[in-house]
Amino acid sequence: MTSLSERTLSVAARTDRGARDLQQVALTMVDGTEIRGILHRAQGTRTLDYLNRQAEGFVALTDAELIRDGRTELVPFLAINKRHILRLIEAADDSDDD
Repeated sequence: MTSLSERTLSVAARTDRGARDLQQVALTMVDGTEIRGILHRAQGTRTLDYLNRQAEGFVALTDAELIRDGRTELVPFLAINKRHILRLIEAADDSDDD
């Protein structure tokens, strides 16, 4: 029988998370909460395609700012159920301004 740490290492080795693309986004949730942060998606994947992937039920945001009931809360990491996202707006990409 293998130890938990050996099994965890084995799972990590089999799961290639690879590099992630980062995208600044603003979300509106079905309960009216607004969230701004950095979306982590599979490298080379468009945001819409990533949201429509059935394999993952949640999306990861870092450096998130939650705004609800007039209060703002800063959160370093947030996992969001895709079914609760009403609207997503990508921040403008400034790299094309050259």
